Amino acid sequence: MRNEKEKLRSANVTIGECQDKIRCLTQQRDYARTHQKIVEIPVEKPVPYEKCEACDRTAYQNEKAKYETQKERLAGQYKAKTVMFQKTLFLLAWYSLTTTLFQAVQSDVFLSDCKSFFHDAASFIQTFIGWTIEVGQSVAQISTKIPNPFIAGMVYWILLILIVGICVAGTGILAILIEIKVIELYREKCWDVITLLMILTSAAVIIYFGEAIKKALSVNLLLLFVLLQGAYVGLRCYLESYLEKRNY
Repeated sequence: MRNEKEKLRSANVTIGECQDKIRCLTQQRDYARTHQKIVEIPVEKPVPYEKCEACDRTAYQNEKAKYETQKERLAGQYKAKTVMFQKTLFLLAWYSLTTTLFQAVQSDVFLSDCKSFFHDAASFIQTFIGWTIEVGQSVAQISTKIPNPFIAGMVYWILLILIVGICVAGTGILAILIEIKVIELYREKCWDVITLLMILTSAAVIIYFGEAIKKALSVNLLLLFVLLQGAYVGLRCYLESYLEKRNY
């Protein structure tokens, strides 16, 4: 019983001490709540970088100057090489063209076919104009129904000139428009080194091997050259349109 009483007394003392501590802490809390004050504490905050105009940028300026100098030097070298390539290509084309033309002048077969080609073209134009005049005369016969001979003659010549002029002018304008369209298409799709090589190669083959070609094919050599160029342009345009559709 004595031991139990001692333990109870010790426990009561401990409880009293804890209550005293709780009381002191409560008083400190209440005092802190009633006696607060605002204190400003400096805090570091990141801000955007502001370029300083007065700083030393010598290294940057030197590197930029070196870059610009190197760029201009490389551009000059590229331009010089491009000019040299164009001059070389022009000289080669001029040499090939002149030698081919000289050989064409010496080729009796090719000269004969050229004369035949232009003679046939002139004959076709003459035939077309004669046919146009015949059509105009046939239409102008309407003027014979006019009883007044003077008026009938005027109407005859007016109708004849009008019909012949319309036919000839219309055909000429149509031919010019077709030629302009072909030239534009040729420049847009085919004006490059490959086309130049094609023209020179085909011309050289036709001129140098004209006699053998005439023996194998009874065709005008100049007409064959024109047909080859037309086939080449058509095939080139078809391939380019096909590749564009395929997104190549």
